[in-house]
Amino acid sequence: MSKVIGIAIILIVGIAGMRFSAYYRKVNDDVDRQNNQYNEPVLPAATIDPGMPASLEPTLEAAQAKGAGALKKWLDQYRTYVKEPRISEIELDYVIAVGRSDPPEARRVFGQVQARNSADSPIAERISKLAKTYQ
Repeated sequence: MSKVIGIAIILIVGIAGMRFSAYYRKVNDDVDRQNNQYNEPVLPAATIDPGMPASLEPTLEAAQAKGAGALKKWLDQYRTYVKEPRISEIELDYVIAVGRSDPPEARRVFGQVQARNSADSPIAERISKLAKTYQ
């Protein structure tokens, strides 16, 4: 019986020690981050894409690599997290990817993108180049 109690005490102390250690590391990291907040490099504006969270970029690249079907699923899943004009750029990539296999779908999506973007849009030139093919 005393061996069981001894083992239980050792386990309790060990678990409490691990939890305290994890909490201490978290607090220490937070303090270090707060103290060094002014030393972190600031990315130039050109490298920041304001239309889409950076965390979605790897998923977008993977979907583009898998083809039109995967890109369509990506658009359906993440559309709400991406702003104009970035969402229109991605949809134009989808239009090109699906253009040969499903031309009516490509024309439909292209029409939606064209309707949402005016002549002064950052992607207006790309839209005008694709208009001859997908209108």
